Amino acid sequence: MSRGRLIIALVVSGALVGFLIWLPARFFAALLPAGVQCSELSGSVWAGQCTGLSIRGSRSGEVHWQLHRPQWQPFIANLGFVWSPKGGATASPSGAGVTGRIAAGLDGRVALQIDSAQLSLQALRDAMPADLTLGPLAAVAGKLESRGLLIEFDERRQLAALRGAVELRGTRLLRFNAAIGDFIAEFAGVTGRIKDQGGPLRLAGEARLTEPGAYTATLRITPKITGLLPTLPGGAPFEISVDGRL
Repeated sequence: MSRGRLIIALVVSGALVGFLIWLPARFFAALLPAGVQCSELSGSVWAGQCTGLSIRGSRSGEVHWQLHRPQWQPFIANLGFVWSPKGGATASPSGAGVTGRIAAGLDGRVALQIDSAQLSLQALRDAMPADLTLGPLAAVAGKLESRGLLIEFDERRQLAALRGAVELRGTRLLRFNAAIGDFIAEFAGVTGRIKDQGGPLRLAGEARLTEPGAYTATLRITPKITGLLPTLPGGAPFEISVDGRL
C-alpha cells in the first residue's frame, strides 16, 4: 500500500471510530428486531447501556455493551456485553448475570459466545420471551452456570446451533419442594444431552433442533428413593416429551 493510501485509510478509520464513540446509543432503537425493546438507552454506540430490556414480553433486566477493537473477517462486528437479570446489578455481590461477546456479519448471521453465566432459573424464566414453551424448565428451581456456550442464529435470527455445556445446581422440584440434585447439559450443534450428576433423581434426556427455531426434547426420569416424588414409588420411571419453538 502506498503512503498516500495508508494515510487515507488511517484517517477514515479514525473518523469511523470517532463517529461510533459520538453516536448516541438511542440510534439502536430503530435497529432492534421486532419484539425487542429497551425502556431506556444511554451512552453511545461504542459503549452504552439498555435498561428495561424486554424480548417478546419478557422482563430481561439490563445490558451493558462495549464495541471491541473492530476485527473485520470480513465485515464481522465484535461486541462485548454484560447482562444483569431484572432487579440485579452489574457488579452484584453474587455475580449473577452473563458476560460474553456477539459477532454479527453482513449476511445476517449472529454468533453469541457466552464466556460466563451464573443466574437463578427464575431469573432465566423471567428473561425468556413470554410466548416461549418452557417445558420441564418451568417446574424447577435452582442455579444455572456455564463457562463456555456458543449460540448461533441464522439470517432470520432463528436459533441454528448450540455448542458447549450448562450445569444446573441445587435443583428443586417446585411442586413438591423436593431437592433433586445437580445436572449437566451438553450441546453439539443441533443435538444435546442432559444427565444427572449422581443425585436422588436419575435423569437422561435428548434434545434436537428439528429446524432453525424449532426443537423436540425427551426426558426419562427415575426416582432413586421412595417418597422423592409422592406420585411415584422409588424406581418407577416416567418420560416427558415436549416440542416447541424458540
